Amino acid sequence: MFGVRRLAMAGAAIALGVASLGATAVSADAASGCYGIGGGKYNCHVWKTAPTFWEHNVRAGTLNAGTNYFYCQAVGTTMSDGPYYNKWYAKTDDDSGNKGVWVNVIYLSGGGNDQPVPGLPTC
Repeated sequence: MFGVRRLAMAGAAIALGVASLGATAVSADAASGCYGIGGGKYNCHVWKTAPTFWEHNVRAGTLNAGTNYFYCQAVGTTMSDGPYYNKWYAKTDDDSGNKGVWVNVIYLSGGGNDQPVPGLPTC
């Protein structure tokens, strides 16, 4: 499998617009990891558009930044992006139309280097 994990951008908050307040608010769920939405899916914040992979690190497509659903996470090959690195990967369906692909968790908010994403079960 892969390794998926990612923390929030250095010093950046995950801000969601709140129209009724006319301001910006930070989602506690997004900042701390993933949260269940039912049907075996969990919403997680993807802080940067990320590459997706089939098993064995075969490039599949792309997952856009923003809130995306995931199914679970598993350990795989370590991947890095700047100061972030992780061996955990999260299973999802990407924005290229691929089903059951993997995204390294370095692109998900709420975790640390080489740590699984809080709130997302293992596969």
